[in-house]
Amino acid sequence: MTVDHQKRLILQTGPFTPPDALLLDLETIDGIKLNVQRLGASFRGGGVATFITVITNNSSIAPLAEATYQHIKRLKSKGGDDLIILIGGEINTNAEEVRFRDVRCRRQISLKQKSQDEIRGILLEGDVG
Repeated sequence: MTVDHQKRLILQTGPFTPPDALLLDLETIDGIKLNVQRLGASFRGGGVATFITVITNNSSIAPLAEATYQHIKRLKSKGGDDLIILIGGEINTNAEEVRFRDVRCRRQISLKQKSQDEIRGILLEGDVG
């Protein structure tokens, strides 16, 4: 009997590519729950960030890796557009709009230059959230 451990992770999108297509992709994956919070400030160069908390289990990691990889291919090349996973991430408010000081993590990993297999490995590595 295999135990399918629940994982909680936070993805940070932005600032230039809207998260809408990523959210649509994530909503089609069985066995995940999403909570979306937006940063209540704009970046100097424009754009905003969105934090997506994902609660899932190991059986949903492959489609989650595929959805994040597809989003990376949509990123705009201008500025610092990225998709970041916050390792050990937590947001200390349930508000729809958050500030950077509400968000904490042990480490940030950019997924922008990663392959789908590398993303899957990062998502599977230990306890990400």
